[in-house]
Parts: sequence; structure tokens; C-alpha cells
Amino acid sequence: MFCSTLIRIIFVLTLTISCFITRNALSEEIYPKTPADYEGPFYPVTRQHDIDNDLIHVKGQIGVARGDILKLSGVVLNTGGEAQQNLTIEIWQTDPQGRYKHPGDSTPGERDPNFQYWGATTTDADGTFFFKTILPGAYEPRPAHIHYKVLQEGKVILTSQIYFIEPSEGTRLPSMTSKIELQTVDLKPIKDGEFEAFFRIVL
Repeated sequence: MFCSTLIRIIFVLTLTISCFITRNALSEEIYPKTPADYEGPFYPVTRQHDIDNDLIHVKGQIGVARGDILKLSGVVLNTGGEAQQNLTIEIWQTDPQGRYKHPGDSTPGERDPNFQYWGATTTDADGTFFFKTILPGAYEPRPAHIHYKVLQEGKVILTSQIYFIEPSEGTRLPSMTSKIELQTVDLKPIKDGEFEAFFRIVL
């Protein structure tokens, strides 16, 4: 009787420890979180009629945006590697001359009427998203970058930026975090004047 009870206790303890270890393993972080970064002063304030994931064509215009085309694909995951679907991704950026389409940007020069400057899309069931845009221009004191927000049911859950090269030590305000490697993508040429890049966002 005593042995039977002892065996039962050992079994229950072993099962409990096993479940605890399994639960911890499942909740273990596979990916580090993407750091937040500056929203900056040029988040769009004028609502556009055309806010989609194709920024090189503007509804009602027959031309194509000037500059090198960037096909930017990505995925949104949690730290456990699970896909995050039905999230809204917004991006906004400069044109190749480093100009925003914003009333607060006094950089001289005409804005490109065929460039959207601001776009949005929704993550699919597998967490993926895609934008067709152009490579942004750098401006003092910032390196080339694309701003973005991630929204869940209209609520912003991350604001950050995508960079294309490691800024030099002399570059001011590259990122407000020390983890810029988690915000930097590799540009891969597809053909003349066209590039692709992949970016992982981890929440």
C-alpha cells in the first residue's frame, strides 16, 4: 500500500515537473522584440484617397514614381515565432531627394505627384505583408530610412523605422536604440533600378 502511494506521488510530481518544463520551453523567446524608434515630426496629417501597399502608383495619375523601386516584403511574429495576422502596417517615407510630403517639411523642391509617400496594408494569415515603394533619400542628419507603425484594431502597438545600411559613427540620430541590427535590412538588386528586401517585425 505504501509503495503504491509513493509510486503515485512520484508519478504526479514527475508529470507536474514535465508540464512545467514544457510550458517554459514553449514560452521561450525565439526572436528578440523589434525595438521602438522615433515617430519623427512628419507622420502624415493630410488624409489621402489612395492608401494602399503600392506607393509607386497614385490613383488618378498615369505616371510612375521617380526613383529606384523597392519591393519590401516582411512578416510579423511574436517572440515565440507565431504569425500575427490581421494587423495593419503603415509606412511613410521621403522621396529619393529626402523630402516628405508634409506641411512641416520645408525642404525645397517639388513633391512627386506620382509617389504616394504613405501606404498601408494588412498582414495575412501567415503574418506576411508586402509594399512596393521606392528607396528613400537620406537627409541631414538622418540616414535613409522608412518609418512604420503596427496597429491592432486601430491601436498602435509599435512605432519604429527600417534602415538600409549601418550608419557611420558620425551620423547623428540613427536610432534611439542600440539594437539597430534588428531594424536594418539587406538590399538585394533584382535588376537595374529595382531592389528587394525582407524585414521581420517581432512583437
